[in-house]
Parts: sequence; C-alpha cells; structure tokens
Amino acid sequence: MIAAALLVYAVERDRRGVGIRDAVARARSRGRLKPRRPPLERARLQRAIGIVDRKAFREPNCLRRVLLEVSMDGGAAAEGVILGFRAGSDLGSGHAWLQSHVTTERYDAQIAI
Repeated sequence: MIAAALLVYAVERDRRGVGIRDAVARARSRGRLKPRRPPLERARLQRAIGIVDRKAFREPNCLRRVLLEVSMDGGAAAEGVILGFRAGSDLGSGHAWLQSHVTTERYDAQIAI
C-alpha cells in the first residue's frame, strides 16, 4: 500500500497532464520493471490501490486505478488497457479496465491501448 501511495500523485499528474495514451505508456514503462504478481498478490495489489485511490482523492477514478496497477505489476503492464464509452452521455460516463478484468457493463464504443 505504501508503494501505491508514493506513486499515486505521479500517476494522477500523468492522467491529467499528458493524455491517456501517453499516461498508459509511462505507466507501462514503470511496470515493465516490476515482476509479474501471482493472482493472489495481484488481487491484494488491486485492493491496496482501491484504498489509496479512495483516501488520496475525493472521487475514485477507474483510469487512475488502472494506471497504478499497470505501473506496479509486470503482468498488468503487458495487458491492454480498455476504455469504454456510452454515446450521448456526459463526461464521466465511461470506464477503464485492464483486459484481464471482467466487466458486465455494455459500452457503445471501446478503445484498446
């Protein structure tokens, strides 16, 4: 959890400042240096990221969480980042997830990075 807390503001700066494609590229460059975690450790990492995301910011953000996971796990760094959007909806109506994550939501458009 400490590692996620130390990294969350750099990830947020990328998310807000350089655009999604470049933020994913920066996260991948950090994550490629990390080992691939086994499933149980990856689930623990995801829980820690969720806690840090909730505590550090007023509003949780799925893209920030994905960028943190990609930055902290070699397996996540190798996965596709998926962005889903709904037509005619306000900003914030989309969702970001990793290829290995399961989502039951339906989106009008999906972009893979």
